[in-house]
Amino acid sequence: MRLITKHTLTKMVQKILWVYLTNTFIVTDSTVLRISKPSSRIVLISITHDNCLRVNEFRDEDRVAEYRDKLAHREIGFFCELDGNAVGSIWASINESEVRKIVRMYMPLMPKDALIHDVVTGERCRGMGIGPFMVGALASILLNEYGVSRVIIDVNVKNVPSLRMMEKVGLQIKERVLYISAFGTLVGEKLLKRYV
Repeated sequence: MRLITKHTLTKMVQKILWVYLTNTFIVTDSTVLRISKPSSRIVLISITHDNCLRVNEFRDEDRVAEYRDKLAHREIGFFCELDGNAVGSIWASINESEVRKIVRMYMPLMPKDALIHDVVTGERCRGMGIGPFMVGALASILLNEYGVSRVIIDVNVKNVPSLRMMEKVGLQIKERVLYISAFGTLVGEKLLKRYV
């Protein structure tokens, strides 16, 4: 019998009901980003079906299926590599359609919007500036190479380390939004506060 991990259980519950209070960061110009590369030995590598097993270098083995699923849903991912070892990853979803689209069960994206999500740094490399580097670099890539008009990054209001990470990238909270998703479908969203 296979043991259910906390991550797997959380994902199962989120598919049934998910109430998510988020601080939202919106980037429309890459010049506002502070992209500081923590080391000259750091590079971003596109995640592909051929290399997605590399997630095992810094995360649990059960994540490989999740990464393959992201690729199957046309999400864009990058590994952050330090001295040849994968030490982190970051993902983005782009709305390439002509109409508003809900991605990740709750986030509405307008055409040419992108959502950055699932920013992860391996435990042994946290605090080295890898997360802020990945966020800034991917936001810049999305704006300049993929031609998106807005990059959205949402952070749970209780996730203090990720909120600090956004500050390090030079971003400020634009909105506080409550999302409610049931059975994988957005059923409610409410803008609670808009920041100037």
